[in-house]
Amino acid sequence: MKRNWETVRSMLLAVEELEPTKALSLSDYEQDKKYEASYHAKLLYEAGLVNGTISQTLGNGPVHFTLRELTWKGHEFLDSIRNKNLWEKVKSTLSEKGGAMTFELIKTAAASLVKSSLD
Repeated sequence: MKRNWETVRSMLLAVEELEPTKALSLSDYEQDKKYEASYHAKLLYEAGLVNGTISQTLGNGPVHFTLRELTWKGHEFLDSIRNKNLWEKVKSTLSEKGGAMTFELIKTAAASLVKSSLD
């Protein structure tokens, strides 16, 4: 499965909005989105952007997850892509330059666009 940056962004936004006793989990997704959600939850967890649990199971079903909160790194990354207009500019800029959409390039492009808007 390919990484989908829109899914990454939407999941980070959803986790940030959680009440302190709540969690985002596999059951929050429709059947046709469960595999994508579980894959991206695992990526977010492995990247250190969220705290929670990932339950690896035997078989071919989607991996169950419980995402409870963003980490400091998760907050920092989300802050760089939160604004929808900035997010669209980041995607457009990287696409025009032929660059891959990587974590580091997204952060760098977002910071550069914000900095140029402040000058």
